[in-house]
Amino acid sequence: MRTIRCVLGLFICGACTTALAQYPGHVNKDANAAPTLRATGIFEWTGDLDKPKAGRLIPLAVWDGQQYQPGGLYLAQPAPLTVLTGTVYELEQAGTPKGLFSVNGAENLGGSWIAIGSVKPEMAKAKARPPMSKHPPQVIRDAGSTASTADSDRPTLQRKDTSDNSSSSTSSQTGSGSASSSSSNPDRPTLHHRDASDTSSGSGSSGDSTNSQSTPPDDSDHPTLHRKDSDDSTQNTPTVDPDRPRLHEGQNNPTSYSGAPVTATANTDSNRPTLRYGKPETPEGIVLPSKLEGLPVDMNQMAAISDVKTGEAHPFAYSWNDPEDAAKMKAAMEDLTQKAIVEGFNIAPPAKVARTTAKTSATHRKAAAPAPVPQLEDEKFNVFELSYNGGATVVLTAKSMGDNGEAKYVTLVAQPDFYGTPHVLFKQLTSDKGLDISPRMRLVDAADTDGDGRAELIFELRGKTGRSFGIYRVSGGRVLEAFNTGPLP
Repeated sequence: MRTIRCVLGLFICGACTTALAQYPGHVNKDANAAPTLRATGIFEWTGDLDKPKAGRLIPLAVWDGQQYQPGGLYLAQPAPLTVLTGTVYELEQAGTPKGLFSVNGAENLGGSWIAIGSVKPEMAKAKARPPMSKHPPQVIRDAGSTASTADSDRPTLQRKDTSDNSSSSTSSQTGSGSASSSSSNPDRPTLHHRDASDTSSGSGSSGDSTNSQSTPPDDSDHPTLHRKDSDDSTQNTPTVDPDRPRLHEGQNNPTSYSGAPVTATANTDSNRPTLRYGKPETPEGIVLPSKLEGLPVDMNQMAAISDVKTGEAHPFAYSWNDPEDAAKMKAAMEDLTQKAIVEGFNIAPPAKVARTTAKTSATHRKAAAPAPVPQLEDEKFNVFELSYNGGATVVLTAKSMGDNGEAKYVTLVAQPDFYGTPHVLFKQLTSDKGLDISPRMRLVDAADTDGDGRAELIFELRGKTGRSFGIYRVSGGRVLEAFNTGPLP
């Protein structure tokens, strides 16, 4: 009996241990506690970003709150979550928004999904106008100021009293109006009232002299308005200019148009445009990926981020205090790149033929010729600030053509010290012969792929027959690969 109890006790302890291994803690079923998904993709296009000729979005990864999931396989039913219609990606360049990509469809290319959609470039946001103050400023006039101390060029408003009106009217009747007008500004227009006596005197002989003096002489070029009478309808009709362009009119009455709309016509013009109703063959604004075949030379790439939460933009481009520091850093990185190519590929200095002299038997040792400096081509120099106050992270990618025509590719990631000297954290060398073993690394951009406020470096890894994308983290003086998409078309 005691043995049975021990066996039962051991069985219960084993069951509890198994349960603890399966459920290490309390499972929170609250929907608000679910992690926020953050998808990262690469938008590839040709032409201008405003109106791309062709384009496609390649999903890379989905951050589920703990780790990266493959963007081309995550929740595929059969299309993955990253390419569902209605998904919106924000196009970024070093963290700065450049536009939006709206997914309108998806295609499966050899087991890898791509998104098809339309691009909406980032529009400059107008600054909000500040509201008007509740206490507007008031103009206070100094009581002690006089007209002599006031600014002569400043316009002023003066109210005319009734006494001035009576005096001015009296002076105008007595003929002293010319004296009062002389004191005013001569360029200022004046208004005169016409009395009824002037109107009646215009018909008599006594008023002829007065009207002739007050009325200015007629200007031949001065336009005049005439009232049209019923008898002058034929005389006032303007003549039609024969060279004036005319609109295409109907055949029934080519000389007149009543203004009634034409709803139907028997004789249809063959050149008349027609309206086509129905669904268009291609939706407006959709960027077709079929025109983007392979990897063209003029193809552009940009990071695309889709997240439920919308936060403030975090630019990751490093700002130099002095532009000369950027030039010095670039020159230092180029020297490190050239040294890496010489050392990595064991480029020997050119051999020199030893010269013998008959005059002396002493042998002179000549210093070895320096190794040839490789010329850099297709060079890309980028400097990022991957986190706030995180310092500069320098990335340089380039290639160099050897004497045998074989291209050599190099990628360096470095960070400067306190004195501005760059120290290499990551180095990768390859050539055309070794692309299948070590692919060429081409920097795409720096983007925050996991939503922690710190950017990661996104590289395209090109081999001979395929390519993939990798997400790399720079931390603690090391560069580690956090995720790789695997082979893509």
